[in-house]
Amino acid sequence: MAEEEGTQQLDFVKETVLKKRKVNEDWAIKNRERKAAKKQRRRNDAKGAIKRPEDFVREFRNKELDLNRMRTRLRVRKLRPAEAVGANLIFAIRIPGTVDVHPDIRKILAKLRLTQVLTGVFLRATEANLKRLAAVELFVTYGFPNLKNVKELIYKKGRGFFDREPFPLTSNDLIEKALGEHGVICLEDVVHEISTVGPHFRETSSFLMPFKLKCPERRLQMKKKPFKAGGDTGNRGDKINELIEKLN
Repeated sequence: MAEEEGTQQLDFVKETVLKKRKVNEDWAIKNRERKAAKKQRRRNDAKGAIKRPEDFVREFRNKELDLNRMRTRLRVRKLRPAEAVGANLIFAIRIPGTVDVHPDIRKILAKLRLTQVLTGVFLRATEANLKRLAAVELFVTYGFPNLKNVKELIYKKGRGFFDREPFPLTSNDLIEKALGEHGVICLEDVVHEISTVGPHFRETSSFLMPFKLKCPERRLQMKKKPFKAGGDTGNRGDKINELIEKLN
């Protein structure tokens, strides 16, 4: 019987390939279930853990020490005005740190949207943001990203927030619905507005969710040591681009 006109023959796929796909899918499902169970066990163990009195004392002292260091740093250090920084755009990354963070420092991190470890945000280099970064310098690292890294970050890890729901930046229609009133209607407009720190930078950066970065091969130090002294915290200047390439 002759083939009907207009029909297309399906591509032939070997049986071994189909079996391999099935095995991989089953493995992925089991792996997710195993990780979820492991995470739940850790939560249950943490709930039942008993803290010794010296643990509470140590946490309290660490929090107070961080607060005193923050106040001293803001009082002693002479912050340069925003126009003297040399760049308008800052990319800040929350690096691994101690769990016992003082509430005042936690509030500043929340204002910067850096509440989770290894997340990053774009900031305008205003005096207020520079002061906040100086206050939480022991828990973040920041610098001035170039156009290449801005574009790759948004294209690879960019996620928007619209109608109380996060979504990947794969649809220009959703971008237009969220930012169309500000003249931002596509992904290229988002990149342009962020990289040039345009007039609607605030709305665009707020629309972007904090970027979830991957853990580098050499883990960032847990010690609160400035980058200029061989650590990982604080201002990196243009060298932030090297770190972004490792984490993106």
